Amino acid sequence: MQFGQQSATVVFETSGEQIEEAEPHCACTKVKVSGSRLTAVVDTRTFDRDVEKTITVETDDGNEVTLRMQFRVPQAMQLSARSLVWKRNSAPVPQVLRITLPKGSPITHISDASLSGDAFDYAPRVVKRGREYTVTITPRSTAKPALNRLVLTTDSPDPRYHRQIIYLQVKK
Repeated sequence: MQFGQQSATVVFETSGEQIEEAEPHCACTKVKVSGSRLTAVVDTRTFDRDVEKTITVETDDGNEVTLRMQFRVPQAMQLSARSLVWKRNSAPVPQVLRITLPKGSPITHISDASLSGDAFDYAPRVVKRGREYTVTITPRSTAKPALNRLVLTTDSPDPRYHRQIIYLQVKK
């Protein structure tokens, strides 16, 4: 798939049996059946990583089979972690989140990094504008549980790439 591609289409065909019923296992998948041929269209607008979708099909000879489709939706932003965790009462050691924008990404830069809550300090840094960034995050204290979000905002008009959320947690 390409960056920004809105859907993926897969065509399945039996060896002659007529398809009686086809049930996708996700609302993002639409199917059209014509005799022994099934066309599946997966709406990929909300995905930004590898995706697997399935459809259960029943044919006129009574057989039931599950069809699997796999797609690699390119990541416009690669994060070293989707969440950072510290143990309660441990040393509040800084952790570094690494952010990479791959070549060809629809994102040209991160326009903002903001933190919800006040349990953590953060220091964003541009390593290579338009390609590499880091954010160093340190809990102010690990004495009690905490949960905050780091929100990265980009210049991408595509909603799946416009905002990324990383969860920060001090837990038991």
